[in-house]
Amino acid sequence: MARNTKMIHFLAGMACSAIASPFGIAAAALAPVMLGFAKEMHVHFFHKNANAANLAWVIAGAATFVLCLRLLPLRQ
Repeated sequence: MARNTKMIHFLAGMACSAIASPFGIAAAALAPVMLGFAKEMHVHFFHKNANAANLAWVIAGAATFVLCLRLLPLRQ
């Protein structure tokens, strides 16, 4: 595996959370978790080498984005 997969999964969690954020804070928190879990299930059943750490990095990226969204709300 590549050495930068942690950063890729972290940024994927942030990006997924950013895409879901217009639908609310709950969607921004849950969408990356569901998509990351579905991705790991796909890898587990079809490639037989799933890594739970990848899901943890997706969740960490989503949590970072949601925390920043809550602490620094953008108001117009």
